[in-house]
Amino acid sequence: MPFDAFGEDVLLEILFFCDICTVLAVSAINKASHRIALSKQLWLSLVLDTRLREALELPPPNREKLECLSTEELIAVVKNAVAGPGSLWDSAHDESSSVTMTNVQIPMDDMERRPEARLLPGARYLLLHSTSTTRQRLYMYDIWSARRVWERLVQARTICKVDLVPGGTIALVFFVQTVDHSNTYTLHVEEVDLATGASHELFNFTLDSIVFGVTPCAIVGDILLVTVQHSRFMNAMFVVINWRASTFVSFDRNGLSYVQLIPGYILSTYRETSPPRGQILAATALEVFSDRWQLLTDDAAGLAALLEAGFPSTITIKSLNITMQESLEYSGRPIELIYVTPDPLCAGAYNIYVYGLQFLERPHRPVTLIERIGKRISTMAGIARQGEARSVLVQAVLCYQFTPAMSAAGKGCSLRLISARRVSNRAQADCPRAMISLSQGNSINVVYRERKRTGVVG
Repeated sequence: MPFDAFGEDVLLEILFFCDICTVLAVSAINKASHRIALSKQLWLSLVLDTRLREALELPPPNREKLECLSTEELIAVVKNAVAGPGSLWDSAHDESSSVTMTNVQIPMDDMERRPEARLLPGARYLLLHSTSTTRQRLYMYDIWSARRVWERLVQARTICKVDLVPGGTIALVFFVQTVDHSNTYTLHVEEVDLATGASHELFNFTLDSIVFGVTPCAIVGDILLVTVQHSRFMNAMFVVINWRASTFVSFDRNGLSYVQLIPGYILSTYRETSPPRGQILAATALEVFSDRWQLLTDDAAGLAALLEAGFPSTITIKSLNITMQESLEYSGRPIELIYVTPDPLCAGAYNIYVYGLQFLERPHRPVTLIERIGKRISTMAGIARQGEARSVLVQAVLCYQFTPAMSAAGKGCSLRLISARRVSNRAQADCPRAMISLSQGNSINVVYRERKRTGVVG
């Protein structure tokens, strides 16, 4: 049955469960669907949706104020939020826009010392690590309500990573602690209900006297990524652990400059060993490890044997069947991967931001990078024509959209360049939407930055 064969009420109810990309696609079907997709009720729901707000690191919504806006104004709110506030170091004056800030204060009157603090993905929750002389604790706060939702006693020198899907109410906290002596490490995963504060242990595993160091890198669902070093004289290797199945697989970290987990995939960057020796961005499906998983026994004998055997027994990302890759060569100059975030407009997709430099000879037409990006950054064409200098240094932040496959085999993935913007220096590459600021007394301030543009409609 065609999508537009449903009644308008049914179509509207369906769109309430869709992401913005789907809403925009439906609006282009015909006049009737366009009218439905421009419903104020629908766009108010999208702007208030915690999934969108957290994906864009927006402050708690003012529902009363938003309800007074028209559909066009609500769409403008989304456009402004997607565009972001710009760099903290951007000194260019733009009369058509301004940055407003929402400040939320978190009181911590019962803590002896100011804790280490960091925002969790989505900037809705704050993770604190207390380093007082009498106790070591992890705390989690709901910033929107300034409410403490979880705390846990931990050992000194604990390092932790958190898996939290924007809009979700369940957090998985993965931390590694030293126990008794320096070469005994405990890997622990705890599930926290952010609505109730209830928590329980999911995984607890000890590497006893067989390793020199363990560092948690990431947790995504059932999968942990850690670096494990067998001795002070050997380089560390990456170990991927399925904590639910108690299985593991390892691969060599040599040559990898960046590694990140997303659901079902490992994102990494490495440099080619043969000319042109470019930087490669690779997305490797965890499915390629299907015949390599080993049992993680209680005594860790299998992992110990693998570590003692050294690198000859490990595999490399480059030797695997990489699902999707992209050359990040930028006129022979290195590219730096900055960060990866969920795409706020397309559910299930991810935005990968990279930063690079390029020296442009004074051409009479756009050069390679501009040809590739096309109209997305057409204003860069004028850069190569300024002054009498022989070459011009161009610095840019490129955004790739990675869309995972619907099938486990990895077919149907896409990795494409979707935007690029010029920056004056490396500091401008980072555009935090939310950040922790200094405050007086025993409290922490969280600042949400939002850009307001005038005349943005439709």
